[in-house]
Amino acid sequence: MLGLKVQDNADFGAEIIRRVREHSGLSRVELARVIGVAASTIGRHVDALVATGYFTESVEPTKEAGRPPTRLRPNPARGCFLGVDFYADMMFATAVNFAQETIAQRKVPLQGQMGVESVLREITAALAELARETHLPLLAVGLAVPGRVDTRRGVGLKYVHVPGWENVPLSSIISDAVNAPVYIENNIRTMSLAERWFGEGRGCQDLVCLGVRYGIAAGVIRDGQLATGHQELGGEIRGWNCPVYNALEEKWEWRSGGTFEKYASVTAALTRYNTLSGSDLELEGFLEKAQQGDSHALTAVREVAAVHGWAIAQMVQLIDPEIVVVAGPLTALGDLYLDSVRNFALQFESDYHPSVPILISELGEFAGAVGAAALALEKWRPADVG
Repeated sequence: MLGLKVQDNADFGAEIIRRVREHSGLSRVELARVIGVAASTIGRHVDALVATGYFTESVEPTKEAGRPPTRLRPNPARGCFLGVDFYADMMFATAVNFAQETIAQRKVPLQGQMGVESVLREITAALAELARETHLPLLAVGLAVPGRVDTRRGVGLKYVHVPGWENVPLSSIISDAVNAPVYIENNIRTMSLAERWFGEGRGCQDLVCLGVRYGIAAGVIRDGQLATGHQELGGEIRGWNCPVYNALEEKWEWRSGGTFEKYASVTAALTRYNTLSGSDLELEGFLEKAQQGDSHALTAVREVAAVHGWAIAQMVQLIDPEIVVVAGPLTALGDLYLDSVRNFALQFESDYHPSVPILISELGEFAGAVGAAALALEKWRPADVG
């Protein structure tokens, strides 16, 4: 039974909650069938979760004869989970209640150049403000952290854009400040959790989320779980050698040092546009030019989208996901960007594997923060159901 011992009340209780969330509510009989244990075994654990306020039970109307089923659902008033996503100059924070409903969000400029202490103060302040606004018990916090992370120790290993950001014990520092458990993960990987629990991949057991920001990586969900790998490097595709597409000549080429991040990140698109146009635009101006149909902007978008399509085709063949979701600032361009990604992915489709749906994340700029809240939701264990 999923490697769990029924007598481990916290872990088993968390698995029950997880399954009810996945199915948007279950009866006790359905829950026992899904988990694969006797209904009598489920009964006492569910009783404890109901008694401690984690579940509500409601009678479902039915046209069938006999006693109508009673369905379990997470109780929104039982508590909240907070999530924070950040990079050097911006932070996004979100709060979700126990029923996975977003109840508050914050977007806060950061002064990453001021160093680690400044960033930690801003994160702590944002979390405290959100916690007060929810008026709910704080159950756990998730942090979507840029750069390399050690999730087992809760440490941010290295992020070059904040001075002094090396081996920062994030979990312990933030946990002491907010008096709640704190879990961390790489910010791109949290986006896959956001899609799994709140977005396009809700209900999917196998999905890939390609996150394209100033950095670039992928988050992979396998069998309903985030796949991080032996050294927590799962999805770190930024260093992949890749072909580069020249939209002006409509041809692919391989270049020395042609890595995925160098030629397919948001930075790559901006650099290409500014080189072609002789401009010095930042992201918002570039996106506006693309939406207006500027030829140089469209060339830059098409070139990075081509490499994204190539990468997606490789990951689809390796991982065999149900869907692929693309997240990041370029998705604001909608079909202007997505159509190119899909068309180029089809060029590399293998006879061994058919194409899969490629979708744009609908979670917007808060995707990482929502994913961080989902991380907290997944990692948290009920301690009062023994």
